[in-house]
Amino acid sequence: MAEGYPTEKLLKKVIDDLDDFLPYLVLVGGWVPYLYHKHVWPRELTEENSQTGSLQSSAPLSTTDMDFGVTLVSYPGKESIADRVRNLGYGERHVFMDRMTPFIPVARGKEENERAEVEFIAVLNPPKHVHDRRVGKAIKLNNIKHFEILLENARQARFYSWEVQIPTEEVFVFHKLLTFALRENEDKKRKDLYYVYFMLRFCPDKAKLVHAVRNLIKNRKEGKPVLNNMKTCFAHKDDRGPVAIERENGNDYFINDVRQDAYDRIAQLL
Repeated sequence: MAEGYPTEKLLKKVIDDLDDFLPYLVLVGGWVPYLYHKHVWPRELTEENSQTGSLQSSAPLSTTDMDFGVTLVSYPGKESIADRVRNLGYGERHVFMDRMTPFIPVARGKEENERAEVEFIAVLNPPKHVHDRRVGKAIKLNNIKHFEILLENARQARFYSWEVQIPTEEVFVFHKLLTFALRENEDKKRKDLYYVYFMLRFCPDKAKLVHAVRNLIKNRKEGKPVLNNMKTCFAHKDDRGPVAIERENGNDYFINDVRQDAYDRIAQLL
């Protein structure tokens, strides 16, 4: 394994195990910035690499759990994901204490502390076959508003021997700016904003990313709530957004004032 986040090998195991389903899944959530950082962006072009020769001093990953979006593309197979993970001996976290289903698969590595929940997400009101045939009725399927934005704008990323679908950079940033305000959990809000900051800070072609996000804000109907979210939380350096990013980022070797830096980068999108 290449050097990276310790549980990257667990992600690799899950992707290996779900190989037949990869054309119908989009990896979303906190692993996306990590994959860009480690497997998509050229190492020599990232900001940190140019300064230190290493990408290890700033880890974009603040979760080990894995989230897969389920596309609406027709699935011809007979085996569901639930069948697969049960045959492979995955653990199960039961949503209800008195029932075996629905459950959330739990991937386990060789070490005792190597474990991650594997969740599956779809759009609101997906066709019945998406849950019944592809995911399997035994697995809990989350349905999220605005999730189609991620599924409709995905690209291929090489992850070892597999081609994995992940959201494009601009759509990932746009979607986080759209949905962070809907979070009830403050920790998850901070993580969402931190991922936005990370992408804007470390993307090799920052100007292109900013331009692409601004185009989405201008041309998509969801652009108005994105603007409202930014104006509400990024009105100035000491507003809730920059403060949240500073807290999630922690001490930084290169940036003396992370709060100001976060404000400046996100203000470019307004």
